[in-house]
Amino acid sequence: MQKPLEGLRVVDTTNNRGELCGRLLADLGANVVLVEPINGSSLRETAPFGPNGESLGFLWRNANKSGISIDFNTESGSQQLLTLLSEADVWLEDGSPLGDVMVDAVIENMPALVVTSITPFGYTGPYADLIANDDVLEAMSGMMFKAGISSKDPLLPPTPMATDVASISAAVATVLAVYQKMRTGSGQHVDLAIMTAAGATTDWSYSNASVLKAAGHPYNEVRQGGGFMYPIFQCSDGWVRMVILSPRQWESLWDWMGKPEAFGDLEYWSQVGNRIMNADVLNPAYSEFFSDKNMLDICVEGQNRGIVVTPLLKPQEVLSDPHLRARGTFIDTEVGESLGGSIASGFFELDNVRHGFDRRAPGLGEHNGFSFDGDRLAFSSPDVEAPLPLSGIRVLDFGIGGVGVETSRLLAEYGADVIKVETRTYPDFIRLVALSETSPSFASSSRSKRSFGCNVKTEEGLEIIHQLIAESDVLVENSATGVMESLGLGYEDLQRCNPNIVMISSQLVGSRGPNSHWTGYGPTTQTYGGLLHLWDYDDDDAPATNGTIFPDHAAGRLCALAGIAALIGRDARGGATHTEVAQVEVVVNMIAEQLLKESLIPGSTGPVGNRHDQRAPRGPFRCTGEEQWVVISVENNEQWDSFVNAVGSPDWATDAKLATVEGRVANAEKLNEHVAEWVLQHSRSEVFDLLQSVGVPCGPMIIGMEMLEDPHLDARGWTLDIEQPGVGYMKLEGPAWMSEHMGGPITFPSPDLAGHTKEIAQEVLKMNDDMIDDLIERGILEV
Repeated sequence: MQKPLEGLRVVDTTNNRGELCGRLLADLGANVVLVEPINGSSLRETAPFGPNGESLGFLWRNANKSGISIDFNTESGSQQLLTLLSEADVWLEDGSPLGDVMVDAVIENMPALVVTSITPFGYTGPYADLIANDDVLEAMSGMMFKAGISSKDPLLPPTPMATDVASISAAVATVLAVYQKMRTGSGQHVDLAIMTAAGATTDWSYSNASVLKAAGHPYNEVRQGGGFMYPIFQCSDGWVRMVILSPRQWESLWDWMGKPEAFGDLEYWSQVGNRIMNADVLNPAYSEFFSDKNMLDICVEGQNRGIVVTPLLKPQEVLSDPHLRARGTFIDTEVGESLGGSIASGFFELDNVRHGFDRRAPGLGEHNGFSFDGDRLAFSSPDVEAPLPLSGIRVLDFGIGGVGVETSRLLAEYGADVIKVETRTYPDFIRLVALSETSPSFASSSRSKRSFGCNVKTEEGLEIIHQLIAESDVLVENSATGVMESLGLGYEDLQRCNPNIVMISSQLVGSRGPNSHWTGYGPTTQTYGGLLHLWDYDDDDAPATNGTIFPDHAAGRLCALAGIAALIGRDARGGATHTEVAQVEVVVNMIAEQLLKESLIPGSTGPVGNRHDQRAPRGPFRCTGEEQWVVISVENNEQWDSFVNAVGSPDWATDAKLATVEGRVANAEKLNEHVAEWVLQHSRSEVFDLLQSVGVPCGPMIIGMEMLEDPHLDARGWTLDIEQPGVGYMKLEGPAWMSEHMGGPITFPSPDLAGHTKEIAQEVLKMNDDMIDDLIERGILEV
């Protein structure tokens, strides 16, 4: 089948920062050529490595691309790159020096080109010139502070997660710019900051912190593992994560446990707030109940009872899991030059066909002499107006929780008319977590939408929704597998209503496979996908876990990416598309290099805490003050020499054993102890300012409350202030990127439940007032 981005020409000069963006575009059909320096991308020299010495991170992030190498220090090299750019539709760049090729000059001289810049802090703002690698960006983006437990250091993730999730957002921004170009003929510059992109994909810490602060309740968030919301429990052969939110889930669990009399007051114990307040009583009871049971047996029985419970799998268990194997989550293939392994097959399925790994990453200079060929994606004449990329697009949002609602929110911010279809009988549970119909989390993810109340379980209600589908372009849903079909809203139903509809779906573990009926929330895929096992301390204690809701927001952006790409394909070639992103496969693909290593070298992959094969000193270090931390991450000898001079060249730092990267890594434990002693004598700002001034990657670990006052976020337009009905004053996470021509983000408060029913019925469905009133009176429509 044709892929939606076929004919899109992309030049990718990213170098160890942002390569996943080009990989995602290539997965969806774009013709992507990776342009490396003559000696190769520095990502080729980055751990983990396979048995033949190839970088597994490079192999995964650069699959499906062609590859050439250029000597940028020569005039002919610069001209070769400029020639490629003149033939391209998109340029992905990361601020790396490219000889005489300058971003500003290319933008000026090639106005039809979409240029996406992926840099640590963007090209503007007070942090624009700071030195940062992924470790520093994890700390400064607000993700790291939720990982680990308070009696130990915070935990860095096991892969460069900040940069990879930012690369997903960069791909979203790129296809938005391409879709706008299809309608206007004009290109634009997208200036993406990894810090803001990663900050927007952690969870709702920022918006919730703003509400608490406005109410006079500022607080210092401290890591507590999974906390009371996402605990894990030991069983006879491992661990499971269980999340109980709804009364139905609690009642099913109580029945499974033998209806213990101590918890027999169902009216009391069915309330999630009461269970949270009594977690010290409930969790030991759960632990005792699970202690003699098998991990997978618990999950199978629990899921059959409608209880959200998933296994905490190790890498080798993820690779061999029957459900993932049945889905084709992994493929056994050539992953590098003369290197075979089991690699994650990609994030996307379109019309039941995997859109992911097709061919291995290129060897250095393998395709020298490359030129674009084949059909090219068609673009309109520049006289068509599209003030926003998605102007004129209508989206029906059936999303709940985090994934679907984040998808449609991104579409709304850039011009789509998003209609959230809901009912008070089965409201979006995120609406209710603050014990009202609007919570700060809901407001964050359902801003800029309208709400349409309709009882789709009635014949007339279903017919009304079918009429809306006929007048729409996109439908978004992340219900449990089979729910949409049971309502008469499966993909085939949608096609009968609208032969050009784009349906975007995301289920916990996918819509097919032996476990496709499993349900859950973002954090329960961390266990199943192997992330939680790796994101841990390297000791024998119980798994530390974390309190992030990853991958919900990242999955939402992947769904938006696939959906916008499908619109591009629809407008270019016509026809409907069903895009699917399985949430567990988001986790699997985000740790793909670690899983690939395990497939190549069995037993090689496990939790390593904050250790790194190539960086030392590296990790979070405690400063003076309560829970004040900085991340220091030294990558090379030049940075180490600068660090030594900055701290006054103490005897321990001038030891000859520490003169090389290999020596520092081999002595990392003792080295980190010395660094920790020095850092503890200083404030966070003192360490940050000093080390940044001499070019050492260093940054403060920022919590949600501190992000509210961050000067760089303000300067980048990330802070969005609104008055939200039902909540009051609050701040919302802003855009990951800046662009002069894209417009947006459109921002207005999230809707009251069914708050726009009459307006939508009149405007879109052309109903008169008498008809609307009659439908409301009979409970078909809600207001």
